[in-house]
Amino acid sequence: MERHSKRRVTGSMSNQDLENADRISELPEALILLILCLLPMKVAIATSLLSKQWRYLWKLMPKLKFDYLDHKRQLGTFSSNVCSTLVSHMSPVLQSLYLIVHQERCNAKDIGILLGIALGLHVHELVLEVRSREVYKFPRSLFIVNTLRTLKLRYNVHMDVPSLVRFKSLRNLHLHYVEYRDHNSVINLFGGCPNLKTLTVHRYSHSSVKTFTISVPSLERLSIYNSNGGQVDWGYAINAPSLKLLKIKGICGLGFCLIENVMELVEASIIDVSSISNENLLGSLTSVKRLSLRISPLKVTFPTGSIFDQLVYLELHAYKEAWWNLLTLMLDRSPKLKTLKLINKWHCEKEYVGRGEWKQPENVPKCFWFLLETFIWKGYKWQREDEKQVAKYVLKNAINLKRAIISSKRIKPKERVEVVKDLKSVVRASNFCQLIFK
Repeated sequence: MERHSKRRVTGSMSNQDLENADRISELPEALILLILCLLPMKVAIATSLLSKQWRYLWKLMPKLKFDYLDHKRQLGTFSSNVCSTLVSHMSPVLQSLYLIVHQERCNAKDIGILLGIALGLHVHELVLEVRSREVYKFPRSLFIVNTLRTLKLRYNVHMDVPSLVRFKSLRNLHLHYVEYRDHNSVINLFGGCPNLKTLTVHRYSHSSVKTFTISVPSLERLSIYNSNGGQVDWGYAINAPSLKLLKIKGICGLGFCLIENVMELVEASIIDVSSISNENLLGSLTSVKRLSLRISPLKVTFPTGSIFDQLVYLELHAYKEAWWNLLTLMLDRSPKLKTLKLINKWHCEKEYVGRGEWKQPENVPKCFWFLLETFIWKGYKWQREDEKQVAKYVLKNAINLKRAIISSKRIKPKERVEVVKDLKSVVRASNFCQLIFK
């Protein structure tokens, strides 16, 4: 009797579970489609077997993603499956198509056909990721598309861009280690994007195009990432009168980075950039309000006479060689600075090179007189004499300072007490300054 009752209880629980599981069918169709978009494509298609209601739902998915790895055991099926899915797609708008291909699984001709079908469906976002040693040549016939809003090309994609390019609706362009036939291909590509707002570029140091020219009047956000190394005649020429946000990371050993006509620039981040003697790199940033620098002043030439008269927020990484010299220069040239943030990281002891010693400015920077309100030091190394001197100098001289937030890791309770005591012993210029040690 007891065994039979257990079976009945188990059976009733299973039925209840099934009822609960089917509650998803009661959700609004838009929400169900959103859930399907989060599933692997094969799983989403498999839901068509659940019931009549689910039979065609997957065909209405606004976002599609296909990965050749899902067809590893079925040679020759990837392109045909993707093709049949695209052809049977029933959504009024295909918001996004993400293709991860390998040319051993899907040849260049088939990739071109799939891209053509997607563009024929007026896809808004197209992501093509080529994971093979063989370079895929982006079809020249696909450079005239009026509905595409976002294009992301990744890895082994080669672009031979014709003179006639028409991406009228393109707002976002991501080029991840894409190769180009020549300099004109780069010029033609950007010239055909009259409404481009966001551009992200990743480049190898051995790229065949030596002068990468970015001349886009409509561009508002630009991010450049580079692998280390380079050549003396290899670099960038940037002309973007509408640019508001600029991020450059990893330019080492390049000959130049020329930036002009960026008077609308509001925020900039220059990270791991070195060995550029041209003053234009930093000199072009004088209009920014927020600036983050992770560079060594010994390896980048500071612009003579430039004043950062709009700068209110400065973030400086305090572990680069002779970083305090850059700090002194920036404080002297930033009369409206309100927030100063210094950042250290504990795992880079070898990178820290203390060449010489910090010397306090001959004159107190103008921003210390009235405007500097917040001083933040993340990763403060209390053992280093130069860092203690810098921290105390700010506390002693910033008349309007309201908050000093200093944090440090790997500090024992006893050491913490001593560090706080040492900082609090400083006679602060501001009577209203709140010292916080984390």
